[in-house]
Amino acid sequence: MAELALNFVSPIIETAVSKAISFAAEQISTAWGLEKELRELAQALTMIQRLLQDAEGRQESVPAIRNWLQRLTDVAYEAVDVLDEYEYEVLNHKVQTQGRKRKLVHTFFGVFNRIAFRLSMANKIRKINKTLNEINNEGVSLLPIRLSGQSHSTAGARQYPETDSIPDCSKFVGRLNDVLEIVNKLDNIRSQHILSGISIVGFGGIGKTTLAKSICSMVKEQKLYDLVAWVCVSEEFDEKIILGDMLEYFDSFVGGMNNIDALMQKLGQKLENRKFLLVLDDVWNEDRGKWDSFNSRLLKILKTSGNSILVTTRSDKVASIMEALPMQKHDMVKLSDHECWLIIEDRVLRSSTETSIPLDLEGIGQEIAKKCGGLPLVASVIGGALSREMKTDKWQEILDDKAWILQDENNKILSILKISFDRLPSSLKKCFSYCSIFPKDAVIFIDDLIQLWVAQG
Repeated sequence: MAELALNFVSPIIETAVSKAISFAAEQISTAWGLEKELRELAQALTMIQRLLQDAEGRQESVPAIRNWLQRLTDVAYEAVDVLDEYEYEVLNHKVQTQGRKRKLVHTFFGVFNRIAFRLSMANKIRKINKTLNEINNEGVSLLPIRLSGQSHSTAGARQYPETDSIPDCSKFVGRLNDVLEIVNKLDNIRSQHILSGISIVGFGGIGKTTLAKSICSMVKEQKLYDLVAWVCVSEEFDEKIILGDMLEYFDSFVGGMNNIDALMQKLGQKLENRKFLLVLDDVWNEDRGKWDSFNSRLLKILKTSGNSILVTTRSDKVASIMEALPMQKHDMVKLSDHECWLIIEDRVLRSSTETSIPLDLEGIGQEIAKKCGGLPLVASVIGGALSREMKTDKWQEILDDKAWILQDENNKILSILKISFDRLPSSLKKCFSYCSIFPKDAVIFIDDLIQLWVAQG
């Protein structure tokens, strides 16, 4: 949790600055003698904001910066707590004032308590301001580039290439043979069985979903099936949901059927005299009973041979359970270092006006490719991070990041992906973190998400 908090200190500080400026402008702050302290708090926080962009991007590679961010995070939370306390007291005072106008009650103890609160609040804010000034001075010594005018652009703000709403069409590297092999296997075994298929097995980030999408594209081009459906299964394996999603994929006007028998009857009508490919992506279920029930329901409504299921999973056990059907297993292998470099190169050049990567960057980039562990997801994400920082020192900083040295494969992938997240501007970090409120595999509509971002300010 501490590591997560370090990534979101910018929004915390923005909140504190906004509150401090707002409170300082109110007449009651002047009456209570706290206007000066509140303005100094806003000023101190604003000065530190100039340092944060570089600090958040370099915390993994420079321990001193990470420690600095930890101190800043602690003080930022303290500042927000104090401002919340101040806001509560202001509201309480307004309520009491309105009550006195009605009742004309004014006690000595009430006045004494307010004076004590103002003195206490002034001391708290001064203490925070002192600590913030110390942190700011330390930050200037750690991050001199941001304040010397040598930042990423002459305007003082980072420049990023324009983007568009076209879906990502990144270069498909090193998997064409896999696509051809699996499509041929599907075509060969389906003619002999009513329902058969292939399980694509490999750990996270190796490109199972991308491979499955390419297979779908090829079978559609070759018209091997009358219908193709894609269902993202993930951890929760609910046969009614999967079959319902399958039916909706074939017929968008059908949906919301709660009765499993009615659903199967409708699905049987839709599949009559038709051959289908059902892709079950990201399957985790290792319960043989659930698989047997699911397969049994499908077999009951199928009348002709030639239907296929394509499963992507991290689990060898899932693949073995699926062998109850005529299923074949396809184990994915890692990409070569050169193939990882091709993915990185493609990501970088898609965001650049250049036709090739400068030689000084290419050498570092190829070393980074060797650290991607043959995982296309890692290469693609790191390529995106490199495309935003086309400077030798920035690429070297990513190459030297400590995230690469983790041994555990799953944690290593997350840690490496975090390299890219750390180098996002603060505003995009807020937008990205907001997406965590949606359940895994939820469909997020872009226009709705933008409206939600705007509503959050």
